[in-house]
Amino acid sequence: MQGDPTRSNSFRERLNLSKLAIDHPWFTLCFWIAVTVAGLFAFSSLKYALFPDITFPVVVINASAPLTTALETESHLTQPIEQRLHSRPGLDEIRSTTYPGQTTVSLSFEVGTQLDASKRLVANEMKRLSLPKDTTTQVIPLNLNESAVVSYALQSDQQTTAQLLPIAQQKIVPAIAKVPGVLSFELLGVTSTNAALDRVGASAVRFNGQDALAIQVIKRGNANALEVVQQVEAVVNSLRRSTNVTLTLAATQADYIREATQATLEALGLAIALSVLVIFVFLWNWQATLISALAIPTSLFGTFIFMALFGFNLETITLLALALIVGIIVDDAIVDVENIARHLEAGEAPRQAAIAATNEIGLTVTAATLTIVAVFLPVGLMGGVIGQFFKPFGVTVSVAVLVSLLVARTLSPLLAVRWLKPRQATPHNASPGWEMFSQAYHRLLSSALNHRRWVMSLAVLSLALGVGLIPFIPKGFIPQLDRGEFNISYTAPLPSSSEPLRDSLRVAKQLEAFVRRSPDVQTVFTTVGSRQGEPNQGNLYVKLKKPQSHSTAAVQEQLRQQMPQIPGVITSVKNIQFVDTGDDKPLQITLFGNDHKTLTKTAQAIKTRVQKLPGFVDVTATGDEGVSTKIERLGMRRAAYV
Repeated sequence: MQGDPTRSNSFRERLNLSKLAIDHPWFTLCFWIAVTVAGLFAFSSLKYALFPDITFPVVVINASAPLTTALETESHLTQPIEQRLHSRPGLDEIRSTTYPGQTTVSLSFEVGTQLDASKRLVANEMKRLSLPKDTTTQVIPLNLNESAVVSYALQSDQQTTAQLLPIAQQKIVPAIAKVPGVLSFELLGVTSTNAALDRVGASAVRFNGQDALAIQVIKRGNANALEVVQQVEAVVNSLRRSTNVTLTLAATQADYIREATQATLEALGLAIALSVLVIFVFLWNWQATLISALAIPTSLFGTFIFMALFGFNLETITLLALALIVGIIVDDAIVDVENIARHLEAGEAPRQAAIAATNEIGLTVTAATLTIVAVFLPVGLMGGVIGQFFKPFGVTVSVAVLVSLLVARTLSPLLAVRWLKPRQATPHNASPGWEMFSQAYHRLLSSALNHRRWVMSLAVLSLALGVGLIPFIPKGFIPQLDRGEFNISYTAPLPSSSEPLRDSLRVAKQLEAFVRRSPDVQTVFTTVGSRQGEPNQGNLYVKLKKPQSHSTAAVQEQLRQQMPQIPGVITSVKNIQFVDTGDDKPLQITLFGNDHKTLTKTAQAIKTRVQKLPGFVDVTATGDEGVSTKIERLGMRRAAYV
């Protein structure tokens, strides 16, 4: 046996963090107890979410002027606004929709741009712009994180929706507006006998085949959806007791977020339990297993502190990162503990064994951990939309492995000195099961070494087959999961009658009646009329029964195949967006040109060809309204979309 390693003055040994931890046990223990307590508080402060907070800054300009045609409006209103703003710094995309006397220009800024600064920039530019006389403009900042997190339908057997309106305005809305985290609300829906129905920009609502009012609660951009929904639900329960109005939950993001995060937490817990079981099977020593297992919660609590400091949430991405590094955390601890146990079996004293063992493998373990950081930290430093998604992932993995390294180099050796005892042989030698496993492994290893060419050929073949299968693997930004809910949107022709919303409502009723006949459908929440004042558009939010007899995709496909064909109406069955980017089409083809008729004809021809291709379940084309009614533009050019 070599000399006492505690007396060595080599550079490596003088930097042995494990020796410092062993020499100062109370400081080491108090430090990790403090980390655990702080980690518990940090964990309780983390908010549950489905995905990281993704911000897509958008500024919308609504302008109207006394102009009679869409062509005239495009020339005197839309184009001057686009030309003034198209070269502004940070502007990523500009879109516009022009109607007779009215235009909507949507400005999408680069990810990470401050929305307030973008609004001020646009407002200042609009003040310098010369527009036709009597033009009115409105600049609206749109934070897509400020979304409707929950909607309630208001109905009554004794009162019409017109009679429910003052109750909603005077009692229900003020109570909900006081909830922390609520930015605003939208009160939607009027009866078919109310004159307000015929106003441009008005809306109509139906819930399960009956007229209704609806309150959509809009959360603040930095508010947590689950907390807002929970507090709103408490207020609604109180209102149910104090009013004679039926308040029914129509749509919410909270259920799926809660289910998804709970499932991920359960998977994380199962990963920890299985890791501990595997450790015990191979070490066959409960003290060594406990030391290695303690590294998991200790490292996680340390990671929670940094997650709270960075402002991360407990969402799918960060929970995936935590589940991924459980094995790495255990690996660091096992390497230290197993090497210490080997020195103990050689007859060394616990303190001497711990210092010698950690000194031998310290640089190796550190290098392996820093390699993982070198791989994942750049993922957390990416920019753009991808960067917003994966910053929590890359940073969480990097922090977790660094904390686990610190645990393995300090706490694990200290506990090994206190808990592990010298022993001459491992129990594996006396275990028949272990002997059988060891012998089988030796035979396999011997066979592989005796047939090197076959082993290398098999490895090369496996690599080639793996690379060859890559093109056949489905690709996408976010996986399509079975949420048990989806949307059906429609666009009807803009009618020439004075009651456009009433005509659109008739279309909605036809689609609603068809959808509700499906035995898999639980509720249908129908909204007619969009926020941009387009009465010919509507949306049906469909929620399926639980437990589901068919998958969401199967129900969607059945509805697509059997959807009633209404002349001039374009329908689309769509998954609910995980992250609102302002455009829910996974693939969009844009056609440019000055001849609107040619654009429309070409768009329809492409639609006909594309919808015959395999894998395309829903293809729509815009531009059917005609240049005299509506003109769409992208980047200062006329456009049609497929």
